Amino acid sequence: MASRSWGAFGTALRRQSFLVRWTSAVAISVLAVGALEYAYASYQLEQRLVDQAADELMLDVGELEERVARADSASAELAVVGAELDDIAARDDTLHVAVFDAAGNLVLDLDSADAEAVSADRLAQVISSDSPLSQKEQDEGELSDENRYEFLLPLRTSQGVLVLEIDQRPELIAGLLADLRERKLLGLLLVVVCTVPLSYLLGGRSLRRRQHHADRLADTDPLTGITGRRPFRPLLQAALAGPVDTTVALVLIDIDQFKRVNDRLGHSYGDRVLVALAASFDTLRTGDRAFRLGGDEFALVLPGAHDGLAEGAVDRVRNDLHARMPGITISCGVASVRVDDRISVQELWERADSALYEAKRLGQARTSTFTEISKGVMATADKLDAVARLLEHERALSVAFQPIWDLRRRRIVGHEALLRLPPGLPLSGPAEAFELARRLAVAEDLDAAARRTALRAVREQPWQGALFLNVHPDALRCLDVDLLVHDVRAAGLEVGDVVLEVTEQADLDNPEHIRTLKAAHACGFRLALDDMGQGNAGLRALTHVRFDVIKLDKQVIARLGTDPASDAAVAAATTFVTSTGGWVIAEGIEDAQLLDRVLNDCESAPQQSMILGGQGYHLGRPAPRPWPIDTSLEGVLDDDESSPPGHPLGTGRRDVHLVEAGERSG
Repeated sequence: MASRSWGAFGTALRRQSFLVRWTSAVAISVLAVGALEYAYASYQLEQRLVDQAADELMLDVGELEERVARADSASAELAVVGAELDDIAARDDTLHVAVFDAAGNLVLDLDSADAEAVSADRLAQVISSDSPLSQKEQDEGELSDENRYEFLLPLRTSQGVLVLEIDQRPELIAGLLADLRERKLLGLLLVVVCTVPLSYLLGGRSLRRRQHHADRLADTDPLTGITGRRPFRPLLQAALAGPVDTTVALVLIDIDQFKRVNDRLGHSYGDRVLVALAASFDTLRTGDRAFRLGGDEFALVLPGAHDGLAEGAVDRVRNDLHARMPGITISCGVASVRVDDRISVQELWERADSALYEAKRLGQARTSTFTEISKGVMATADKLDAVARLLEHERALSVAFQPIWDLRRRRIVGHEALLRLPPGLPLSGPAEAFELARRLAVAEDLDAAARRTALRAVREQPWQGALFLNVHPDALRCLDVDLLVHDVRAAGLEVGDVVLEVTEQADLDNPEHIRTLKAAHACGFRLALDDMGQGNAGLRALTHVRFDVIKLDKQVIARLGTDPASDAAVAAATTFVTSTGGWVIAEGIEDAQLLDRVLNDCESAPQQSMILGGQGYHLGRPAPRPWPIDTSLEGVLDDDESSPPGHPLGTGRRDVHLVEAGERSG
């Protein structure tokens, strides 16, 4: 309990100003030394007073011995002793007087009711040393805690040595000690009053300046000169504790591709970029605070700002940075709250971090707000808990297999494994589960669990054809390709039988992601670019990575032949893949009309047709077990075997072929 009290006291003291801490430290030190000195001085004074009292009593005993020596009989000696005892007992400070012989027998006692035995050892010590003994005793028969001082004095008579016991009251010594205590306390107060200002003048001011300088160094980033990480949370907490009718915005900022800047242009140039960004914070309002959290991570705390004001502040910073360092961009995540919402610093941080992640996922060089990203998927506690349970109980997951068709040969060439959640969860489906997992920074874990689930399902049944496995954008940076090779072979597949699908949103400008995809391709995996046509990122991706399959987004397929822009974009993209012998698959074929349009494109100009494969509900809904590989489209169209055979996708041991683009001209 005492240790906790001292710990609380120390914590409270550290929060005070330097002057308060200095004064407290000096005063406590002086008082501690004074208390020790007082205790030692009190002990010494008490011993001196006791010894002085013993010496005075020994003088009385010496005079008594002279009178006893002149007595002519033993009875006369006792009479002389008794008379002396009466004189001693009459003194104000005397409580009790008695005489004992060497055997410890009571020889004479003026008050037999108060007579107490004296230990034989102490009597023997007094007789053998012929010197007095003294000790402090406490009255055992009294309710009070009054002390007494006992003196044992040797008295030589003709009958031998007797021991005179005299008990005295402590008032005299206690009074002297009280006077000493008062003088010491006054002296200590005087020392404290004089020492504190003198110590501050002689050394405290210099130490205070050094302490303030050390605090500034600890709180300031040495490179950029703005506030560092240490005071970030306390200042954000203070902002969240402001007036209840105000708002606070937190902005997290990352420099895009900063590692590439360092690698290509050197760390000195990278430092210039950091300094330039810090200088761009001069465009903020008075009262806004900028922090460098580490590396290329920065934060802004904007009191009184909502999303709109925060985005305006970020735009000013971004424009100023562009003027200082052309070509350098930043991604920003914004989260604003009302102070009366009473959310924690950690929760506000997580919201801004989620918004920053979304900005980088959407292509960088942009600003996202938590308000925007929370409109689609509301991250409630029960939903987040459901995602966590999915990772803890991976075996509850399952997969469904949707067939992928060779539309030229009217046959199934493979299946895409689609994750399915167990019933009873407060989640709308896998898309929401992955979105929430992304916000919890566990999307790569859920992605790995989905792949393991798919490979277990493949291992538990006879398998034919290619297996299309999705890779979440978050998983690319940490995908263990060697482990995936092992898992694929353990499932009874060859690496070439597996097609890894990534989307346009997988940040395929990221060097780490590119290295991962190239490593997978080098191991024998086929690569597919999914949802092609949702944006322009897919066109850039084709310049970095060789994709074997392009899967066209269903919205693009729906506009084929009616939207020249969609036709041109898809034609440009498919030129990349078909020139290297790849495949193009139309996704989202969900009705006969759309299927007819795709098939007409294949049949009207077979040598120029871009689309070779198809997938969608109209061609087969996802099912727990894969479709038989020899299933044909006879139930939908007349069979057409006019297409030439192509090279196998994979090893060919399953007698399954994807017609490669290079063979369509033969």
